[in-house]
Amino acid sequence: MIVAQWLRRTGRAAACAAMLALAATSALAQYKWTDATGRTVYGDNPPSDAKNVQRIDARGASGDADSLAALPFESRRSAQQFPVVLYTTVDCAPCDAGRQLLRARGVPYGERMVNSKEDLEQLTKLGFGEKLPVMTVGRQVQKEFETTAWHAALDAAGYPRAAQLPRGWSPVATPLVPRREAPTQTGDATPPPAQPAKN
Repeated sequence: MIVAQWLRRTGRAAACAAMLALAATSALAQYKWTDATGRTVYGDNPPSDAKNVQRIDARGASGDADSLAALPFESRRSAQQFPVVLYTTVDCAPCDAGRQLLRARGVPYGERMVNSKEDLEQLTKLGFGEKLPVMTVGRQVQKEFETTAWHAALDAAGYPRAAQLPRGWSPVATPLVPRREAPTQTGDATPPPAQPAKN
């Protein structure tokens, strides 16, 4: 009788703990969706009428939802609660340094490329300015690359200083704003993409 009561209580406590962890994780997750007017919107709480909802944190970055399972416990917990997203552009030495720092620490991250005028406008709308790279750790934003500040943000989120990424793990770099197929017309010249400032 006492054992049965203990099991029931333990089961309830475990279920409550799991629900609280799930709620905390989903509250910190970042999403991208299309609203009723066709605009692309970013935030942590897509409305019920949102279309094309995509999670943009580290779990969706490698293309494998279970890729975090191979991480050490501390890294896995941090990645679930404080996903890291890196905003970069091409030919950007500070962006390369940011990637190196994250890989050296074994931090799984999502990467969003800023290579067009639309990408740059969206980066500004998000409040990240125009200089790259930018790193988000959960809701915390680190603008421009600075080794000490980036390490401090990752430390605060509980990421260990050294960890192993799952074998074969690699982020999938995607444009910040999804590209639409433009109808091809002869004689139209495509203007060069706007380039964000590099740190």
